[in-house]
Amino acid sequence: MKKRNFVIDRMLYEVISENQLSSFTTIMLRDLYAQRLVTEGASMIPLSKVRLHVYEHLRRMIKAGWAKADIEKKERNQAYHLLELPEHLTLQFVTHNLGGVNVRTPPTCLESSFTGDAARYLSVLHSQLKELELDMLAAMGEVERYKILIKEMPDLTNRLQKPYQSAKEQSSKLVGHFRAVENALVLLQAN
Repeated sequence: MKKRNFVIDRMLYEVISENQLSSFTTIMLRDLYAQRLVTEGASMIPLSKVRLHVYEHLRRMIKAGWAKADIEKKERNQAYHLLELPEHLTLQFVTHNLGGVNVRTPPTCLESSFTGDAARYLSVLHSQLKELELDMLAAMGEVERYKILIKEMPDLTNRLQKPYQSAKEQSSKLVGHFRAVENALVLLQAN
């Protein structure tokens, strides 16, 4: 069989390799990748873009025969298994530019052109974005888990409804905080 290149995001491949993932869910892979993005200084990327980016790679991996869905089909939180890399594939690594933010550019590079208060504000805003993103991941995970619990244990729906609604509200508030800080950062960088 003729060799062909399989283009993959280097950082996503590193996340899979470093965590020795043989089985995973899209959510698990998304969260690990999002955490890595934050570590690399790209905290302004919306989680929805990260999810789509990871899912697109996973879809291509399945099509190429490098991954497969678990036998047990699920509507949400489907499990996948990583297979041996097919012999006909040669990995070609790329650094992706998600949402206009180069995932390999640390915030200090952006801040170096600013001085005084502007540099301090940028630093504070970047720190706040990192914290908010981690809080958002946790809150979204909580909402997701309540949905699963309600589906798996319908007799507890009445008891779980209140904490579920509370988690949804908290998640929405965090998204609002995140957007506000993100907008402030964009406005500051535009000047």
